[in-house]
Amino acid sequence: MTNNVRKIEYAREQKLIEASRAGDSDSFEYLFQQYLPIVMRVKAKYFLRGYDRDDWLQEGRITFFNTIANFDGQRHITLGKFFQTNFQNRIYSLIRREMAFKRRSNLLCSSLDAMQNESSEYERLFVTKHGGPHELAVLKEDCRNYCADLSKFESQVSGLFFAGKTSAQIAKILNCEESQVLNAINRCRNKFTRRVFQ
Repeated sequence: MTNNVRKIEYAREQKLIEASRAGDSDSFEYLFQQYLPIVMRVKAKYFLRGYDRDDWLQEGRITFFNTIANFDGQRHITLGKFFQTNFQNRIYSLIRREMAFKRRSNLLCSSLDAMQNESSEYERLFVTKHGGPHELAVLKEDCRNYCADLSKFESQVSGLFFAGKTSAQIAKILNCEESQVLNAINRCRNKFTRRVFQ
């Protein structure tokens, strides 16, 4: 490719970028399609739970929109390279968020009782591996609030559920219908989500 051809292509891309910034959706879509392979390459390398192709394309478009808005051709970086860096960073953020959510969920679900005990081995392990006393205090407060939200029956169901019992086993232990247990588990999940993740 000659320098003249490169200059023509660069000039055309700049016009498309300016048109996209001005709200021209056709220009934006044309540019996005040129750089769509970047999205597909990153999609092939990483897994995001619950994300289908449309979700990946949406993340790609949002990131590409922000990339165009912040692109400065004077910085000696191509639009493609800038987009690739931004999109990878976006996916890394989503993966980190998912891992943090999973870690926090697992820690709370498996150790509700242990977190009530100030001198538990669990507390020392949490502070060592997952954060400082402040984060532990927040988690313990979340745990107390969650437990306070539960009725007596929900509290029994929650304890047995977190201990690994199935709904059928819990129904047998509490001498009730399995449907009652399933409804209680559902209510517990809603209260847990409201207290811990909102």
